[in-house]
Amino acid sequence: MEPVSYIPRYLECEYLRTHPDLTPAAQRLVREEITAHPERFATGEHARSLVAYARVHNRLLRELARMDNLPDEEFEQRRNALFDSARAELRGIGEADRLCVDARLTDIMLADVPLDALINDLLSLERSVAEYLTGGVLGFSADAPHFWDETALQDDGVDAAERTSSEPEVIGWLHTLEAIAELCLASARYRAAAQYARRVMQARGYPNNARGTLLLALARLELEDEFFALVDSEGEEDEHGWGPIAGSPWYLLSRVILLYKTGRERAARRALKEFAQRCDGGAFFLLNPVYLTPYLPVRPPTEHAWEQSHQAVWEADGIIADCPDFGTWAADVPGIGEISESFARKNGF
Repeated sequence: MEPVSYIPRYLECEYLRTHPDLTPAAQRLVREEITAHPERFATGEHARSLVAYARVHNRLLRELARMDNLPDEEFEQRRNALFDSARAELRGIGEADRLCVDARLTDIMLADVPLDALINDLLSLERSVAEYLTGGVLGFSADAPHFWDETALQDDGVDAAERTSSEPEVIGWLHTLEAIAELCLASARYRAAAQYARRVMQARGYPNNARGTLLLALARLELEDEFFALVDSEGEEDEHGWGPIAGSPWYLLSRVILLYKTGRERAARRALKEFAQRCDGGAFFLLNPVYLTPYLPVRPPTEHAWEQSHQAVWEADGIIADCPDFGTWAADVPGIGEISESFARKNGF
């Protein structure tokens, strides 16, 4: 969830608490002003920390995007310098305000440390934030279906989605869970990845695609019944606006992996062709691994369909590498190479 989505919502809720008599029209004007100029409404220390984090986060992604066409050596040098600079700012924000969870999380994600050390740091952060939420945020319950006590929600006159979207600490905690799930997947901790993905999926009011992580983990574990039960349980569109799960790149690629690993090669070939035909760029990224900007701190929203294909293949990279000859097999399936080349010509790859 991007700062531009949840920080203005928090600032709006804080403003309305001290201005309870605003008309609906006045509330709309306030919302527009906060969206355009959040710094003007950041009157408390915590609010200022959140706005400072958003500024660093936006600059980080903007500068990374400008490096896309640099030669490899210059890219590495400039990216490392950018990460060092961003970490210094994020560390300062996190030390001044320990409840600015996303600043602390992104600082950890940018660290140049082994993957196991990174996961341990994230687990430590998750535990400390969960402990704070349980004792310090009225109504929060890690054991409730959507993390909020129903009685507290009724007293406030809101639902779980509204409450989650107005609590930056809860958003930061969910970001941490999502990052742990993705890194567990990348480090072959597939059962842990599934566990953390399911936790993220409990939330409401928090856009995510943890189901994609879960599908990949279940496919790698060859848990076919659970895999298809998940697909069958999903509706045409979830509360975050994601389309049918059966049409997503994560599902279509996971199904290829599941069928390949369980030895059903003919069905796997058909599934691969469907993935290549329905997912723009899927065949290309599968046959030609392309660098993807690190998730900072979690999977970002996409503008183009092929970006989702890129994300799905990138997240499955460790699984694919762990499947003997999968890449060679995929390249040899008739038609896959031609679909890949057509995408590359059309999009300038």
